[in-house]
Amino acid sequence: MPHFYISKNDSSDLFELQYRNNPSKSRYTIELQVSYQQLKGGFNLRNLKFISFLSLIFIFLSFGFHLLIFEGPSWKRVLNLNSIQLTVGLLSTYWLFKTFRRAAKKDQPFWLFLSGGTFFSAFGTFIWIVIMLRSHTVQTPVFSSVLWICAYFLYFSALIFKLRKDSTILANTTYFFNMAIYMVAASSISYFYLLHPLYHLQKESFWLNTITILFQFADLGILFFIVTVGYLIPFDRKNHTLIFLVIGLFLQVAGDVIFAQLTIENTYEAGKLVDFMWTLALLFIGFTGLHYAPTQSQHTLKVKRPFFKREFLLPYTIILLLSFLMIKSYEWHLNALSIGWFTIFTLILIRQTLVLIKNKRLLTELEDVAYRDRLTGIGNQADFIRSTPELKQYPDASIAVVVVHLDRFKQFMDAFGYHVGNQIIQVMNSRLSVILPKGVRVFRTSENEFTVLLPYEKVETLHERCNEMIAFLRTTMKIEYHEISLVPRIGISLFPVHSDDLEELQRLASEALYHSQNRTHHLYTFYDASFTSRLAQHLEMETHLRNALQSNQFEVYYQPKVHLSTENIVGMEALIRWKHPDFGFISPAEFIPIAEESGLINEIGEWVLRTACMYNKKLQTSGFTPLLLSVNVSSLQFQNPLFSEKVETILKETGLDAQWLELEITESIVQDIEESISILQDLARLGVETSIDDFGTGYSSLNVLEQLPIDTLKIDKSFVDRLEGDSSSPIVKTIIELGMNLKLSIVAEGIETLQQKKILEQYGCPIGQGYFFSPPVEAKAFMALLPVQETMVLTEISHH
Repeated sequence: MPHFYISKNDSSDLFELQYRNNPSKSRYTIELQVSYQQLKGGFNLRNLKFISFLSLIFIFLSFGFHLLIFEGPSWKRVLNLNSIQLTVGLLSTYWLFKTFRRAAKKDQPFWLFLSGGTFFSAFGTFIWIVIMLRSHTVQTPVFSSVLWICAYFLYFSALIFKLRKDSTILANTTYFFNMAIYMVAASSISYFYLLHPLYHLQKESFWLNTITILFQFADLGILFFIVTVGYLIPFDRKNHTLIFLVIGLFLQVAGDVIFAQLTIENTYEAGKLVDFMWTLALLFIGFTGLHYAPTQSQHTLKVKRPFFKREFLLPYTIILLLSFLMIKSYEWHLNALSIGWFTIFTLILIRQTLVLIKNKRLLTELEDVAYRDRLTGIGNQADFIRSTPELKQYPDASIAVVVVHLDRFKQFMDAFGYHVGNQIIQVMNSRLSVILPKGVRVFRTSENEFTVLLPYEKVETLHERCNEMIAFLRTTMKIEYHEISLVPRIGISLFPVHSDDLEELQRLASEALYHSQNRTHHLYTFYDASFTSRLAQHLEMETHLRNALQSNQFEVYYQPKVHLSTENIVGMEALIRWKHPDFGFISPAEFIPIAEESGLINEIGEWVLRTACMYNKKLQTSGFTPLLLSVNVSSLQFQNPLFSEKVETILKETGLDAQWLELEITESIVQDIEESISILQDLARLGVETSIDDFGTGYSSLNVLEQLPIDTLKIDKSFVDRLEGDSSSPIVKTIIELGMNLKLSIVAEGIETLQQKKILEQYGCPIGQGYFFSPPVEAKAFMALLPVQETMVLTEISHH
């Protein structure tokens, strides 16, 4: 039976809470350390709620009694209610000032301004009480009004400080437009219903009218900052008490508006609804300090549905309200202009709604691309990684991370083509869904690897399960006219035995898999700490890379770029290949990351660029039509301050004209706008073109695209894969239209079928590349393609 233990650590102020499933063996123990301050804060939470509830009940009962039951003179009623308001003001000042003293130094000015505001408000009420005690009249003193206006300026200061400190999107264009809508509407309504009538009011004294008008201007300022705070600062755990401040200031503004309206109608009477709202406003402003709890947590951004975002919903609501009041001011005398106004506004609203629906659909499609493997429909590597928080919710669970690697897969794909490789993956995915228990999550985490989150009770059952999986997966499959038999190898790591982080568990399972691949008779292996670490493998690979560079083991392959309508070769992409004397061909996906980590990528990239430029120049001197050469550039190369100078040097050494060179960079490289623009401008001055590779897989490129001096967008293969059968892709069409609007060239990569080519051609994409036309080939083989480019037969079978 479970047992709980609580003990106090003598060396600190930490309590320890222990849960033991078996006290005798203490096999499973969960320890939770909680500081004394945290426990104290938890116990105080109920007290805070109780104090807040009592304060509200007291104010409601007090005002209810004086408004409904009290039968004394009006000045005594106002005196009593003002005493309550004074008490609330002083209490709020105490709460806020206390928070000022315990808050972090960087936050102290905000609390000091707020406490100063409530103090001035309370002091103004105190002056009024003193004068009432002497004169037995309810006349509001001018000095009290001046103090209350000073309180407003202190509230302004607090809000300005908070905005400057916590907001990071003051330069957001949408924000400024929405603020303009809010304030134009508020100013229009205030002027029409309050300021204009007050200005022409003759029944009251000049000073009273002036002060009332000043309050309305102050209210507009406070309203502006309330909306700004609500718009720019998230009400998360860090800023949760700001909701009390917003409510308090809103009540203050609402009370002032009602006071002005009653003054216009000459029906204002002190000690009634307006004073009740002002008292509540002071109390809620004080609650901001009462409920404040320092925290180190930072807010997390959450994606919201577009229809419920403040920046979309509120502006239209305000415009509708202003339109309603405008027609009401004309006593509902509708004419062609007003009907036209409402019709146009309705059409704009409908259009914007349709845009939001389209954007939501595109965002859903982007998320699907980001977290879903298009070939199998299961989760991908990104989806696997984001499962870590979900897994940590069950610390007592026993889960195996099983990495399934398909040996010889690449050999079959190279021999029979990508379409056969895709069918192999689909068959393997189907087999996994059959052999694994229902509900087990499977991810395709690389080209020929699956990762499985497999719950288990005993390790022995995992051995049985792995043997079943291997026997089932290696069964011969028939695809088209080929009989294919793959050898699955499996690496296993255990949660939470080896780690509680999925990415780390996957790495450890890959360590076990690597160990299994080096042992012929072991098709599955459990991770063990004695295995060679990944770092050692990287160091070994780095050594092989250095030798490869010195021993000329690298070779540049070329894949043609074809004009989709004329079927002529108009360009080529240079792709590095590494043929190791012992290990054979090593995938760039394996050695490029290590080259980047070791810094060798600069030497390798420079070698590829020089070799490809020399080859392109050779083609031209041999009489072939000049082609645009595309060369991939890594982030480390691009960030090198001497990069543009090296490009210029290579062009001069090889004699290649800069107009026939294009450098392909990824979206992630150009996130530093200022530095990227500088480098791209240097390349443009040389006459070198630039292209964004794998466009559409990043989320920030649309924001910076217009600022970058680039020439070409390259549509990622993951989007092209969606163009099959009768299916279409709004994203592909949108990218093509976007590029054309920006006067950029468009290239689609990864074209593998005639259907994909036709759809891209219909969408207006001019250039494409992929296995449908030709795989990457050696320099001599690429040269053989060029003389027959005018009569190049585009058949799917011949190139696969």
